[in-house]
Amino acid sequence: MPLITAPASELTPTLRGLHLFHFDGAPCAQRVRFALGEKGLARGREVTFDAADDGALMGEEGRWVSRTVSLPRKAHLSEAYAKIHPDMVVPALVHDGRLYLESMDIITYLDETFAGPQLVPQGSEAKAEAMALVEEAKLLHVSLRYVTFRWGLGRLAMLNGKEQKRLQALAAKGEDKENLVSFYRAYSGRTIEQSVFDDHLKRLYTAFTHVEARLSDGRDYLMGGQVSIADAFWAMKILRLIETGYPISRVHPAVYTWYQRMAQRPAFQQEVMGKNRVNYRFFRAKSIIENALGLGLNSAFDRLAMA
Repeated sequence: MPLITAPASELTPTLRGLHLFHFDGAPCAQRVRFALGEKGLARGREVTFDAADDGALMGEEGRWVSRTVSLPRKAHLSEAYAKIHPDMVVPALVHDGRLYLESMDIITYLDETFAGPQLVPQGSEAKAEAMALVEEAKLLHVSLRYVTFRWGLGRLAMLNGKEQKRLQALAAKGEDKENLVSFYRAYSGRTIEQSVFDDHLKRLYTAFTHVEARLSDGRDYLMGGQVSIADAFWAMKILRLIETGYPISRVHPAVYTWYQRMAQRPAFQQEVMGKNRVNYRFFRAKSIIENALGLGLNSAFDRLAMA
């Protein structure tokens, strides 16, 4: 499991207990918070991350320190955060001074370290099946970005010239594995062809059509009768897509029924929705208006002749 033994940040080695660098509306962070909730670990002290962040060095037993990295304010594109996560994305987890990146690795680590329901199946075949579903979901990461930026975030996600230069300078110090420089340059400059957004929408539709078939036997969760890491990955994609106006109940009814079951779990309500409700309602209202005006995802589905 990837572990950053010598992070560039001077802050992370000083942290004791559990500390999560995250943003409430980010799907990758939401799935980690869901896992924390399922493991019985509650949100504790709140800290807003910035360059001078040196508070709450000690976490509480059974709780995690919430270190919010504001995406709207571009805090993830700061030099201070780039020293914590070189890809400048959330989440990042610190446990007793040790830094873990990538939501799949973080959830696996939490599952192995803390008591509570097992999110990664124990049998070799079941584990392989669950992780294959996780990998399939991970492949849709870029498609989800394109679709939610185009039909959800809109102008709110664009960077001005100064912010683009700052991002380019920070990315030059790392590998820019997320291709953020080229993506933000094209997105902010409105140079991405509509056909590119449409292609990513089709990929998501095809993937969820496969999930629909898997759930057609009436199972409660993706792996059967017990919630798993696979459910955490796929459910957060649905949450984000619902915000954009994706007609999930119409085109994938079995997936929607499963999602509703996920959304009723205490860990989902408390740790995923919790402080995200205002943002969720805002984007849902925005998507409803745009769909009514023929500018949203519903019209895109009709235009592309999808189910």
